[in-house]
Order: sequence, then C-alpha cells, then structure tokens
Amino acid sequence: MPQTQLQEIAKKYDGRVSKLLSLGRDKLMRVDRYSYVDKFGFTKDDAAQLLKLAQDIEIYQYDYSDMPEDEGLEFFGVVHAWHVLSELEVLEAKELFIDMIESCDDDIYDDWILSDFRRLIKPFRKDMYEYFVECSQLGGYGVWTRLEYIGAIGDMLKAKEVEPEKVDEYIVKVLSSNDNAIINASVISICMDEKLTQHHELIQKCFERKAVDIDHIGDLEDVEIDMGLREERETEKELTEMQMQMQAFRKSLEKYDEKLSFPSSNSEPKVGRNDPCPCGSGKKYKKCCLNK
Repeated sequence: MPQTQLQEIAKKYDGRVSKLLSLGRDKLMRVDRYSYVDKFGFTKDDAAQLLKLAQDIEIYQYDYSDMPEDEGLEFFGVVHAWHVLSELEVLEAKELFIDMIESCDDDIYDDWILSDFRRLIKPFRKDMYEYFVECSQLGGYGVWTRLEYIGAIGDMLKAKEVEPEKVDEYIVKVLSSNDNAIINASVISICMDEKLTQHHELIQKCFERKAVDIDHIGDLEDVEIDMGLREERETEKELTEMQMQMQAFRKSLEKYDEKLSFPSSNSEPKVGRNDPCPCGSGKKYKKCCLNK
C-alpha cells in the first residue's frame, strides 16, 4: 500500500498524540529516554487516544518494507504510545502490556514488546511478583514470554521490591525441577547479577545434566567467575557457533562509530530490511539496527 494510504489511516489521531506518529525511532533505543510528559505535555486526558494508538494493529503491522528509511515513521508512533501510557501509569495499559507479551507466539507484537516489556511494566509490577512467578513456570506460555517474566523477577529483586527469600525459593524450585535449558539460563543469570552464591550447587547440577543454554551465559566456569567464585578459568573455553557469530559481530562493530553503521563495502554481505538483524537480537533489521 502507498505512503498516502498510511497517512490517511493516521488521520484518526490529532493533538499531542498525532506528534508521536512523526517521531520515528527517536530515543527508543537509548537508555536516557526523555519524559514524554515534560517534552510534549501529555496528561491522563490523552489516555483514551493513546490507548487507541497503542493497539492500532493497522499501523503496527503495515507493510513498510518498500518505504524509504525516512518514511513510515507511523509505526514507531505505536511504540511511543506504549511508553507514554507507562509514564502516565494508565492502569488499562497494564493489561495491554500483559496481553501483548503473551501474544508474542502469534507474531503480533513480537519485536518491540520483547525489547520494551520490562521497561513498560515497571510502574505496575509492584504487586505482580506472584503472577510473574506462576507464568514463568507455565509451559503453555512461549519461551520468550517466560524469559521476560523471569527478567522482571530479577528487576524486582534488584529494586528491592520483593523479599530475597521469596526469590530464593523460586530459584530453587526452577533449577531443581526444570529441564528447559533457556529458562534455566535466564534464572541462573539472576544469580549471576545478584551474586547469589548460595545456589552454586544447584547451578552446577544443572550444567551436569546439560540443562543450561550456554550461548548467552557461558559455561559453568564463566558463571563461577561472574559470581566471584573463581578468579580465572582452569580449562580453555570452547565457543558455541552462536558465540562465535556474536564475537565476530562485536569485532566488526569496533570498526564503526557509536551509531553502529554497517559496512558499505561490496565485500560485506548486504542486509535486507526484512532480514534478521546481524546484531543477533532476533528482530528484523528494519526494526532493530537499520537506522542506528
């Protein structure tokens, strides 16, 4: 569909909310994101229109593949609307974010909600610990949804929003009975971040039964070094295929500036807008590093 048709679809929004449709990627990939309230003056009076934009599938799933990079900015307006709702702590947004993260397996909101869920849910998570614990252990949810819930548990522990003893019980339960290597790796990463050395024996047993995904957290010696249980490796590290790819990608980034520009030389493979992003995020290139 042409750009003019997309612009017609976007005419349903006006005022402050309409400004979000022209912001593009601005600030979405940065840690120091600005306040939408301070910058644009959003208030809870905008909530109804923000909720409408935040759920606008027609804009979010529009085919942007053939548009120039400086067009099709309306897509990012949907994502900006999520963040405004989170900043305003609009209660209806809490269920919206949960619905979106739990629909990832249906390929509806998979890309950006996976990147932003933990930031978006932060204002609402104070009373959600038990929900995160329960859902992270349910095999009926997709692995990516479960990983976000585990990450949220780690965030709550770091922010002292949950008693450490409760998280200890959760970690023991998962690592003692779960054989999903990716889930175990995510739980172990909490132990690594918070130096929860009391779980070392359980972690060791997980590695012994080969129930840990080592692509992202490394092998047992890596984990032990990270947790402060050893100073250096005793064995030579063997990289997995994914780790080798990531290592090569990181080396390539050293040649370019902080904007992560990709090689223009003909000797380098060209990455298409709809190809997987070479940074390894799992997103499409157009929704990840294309405009960095």
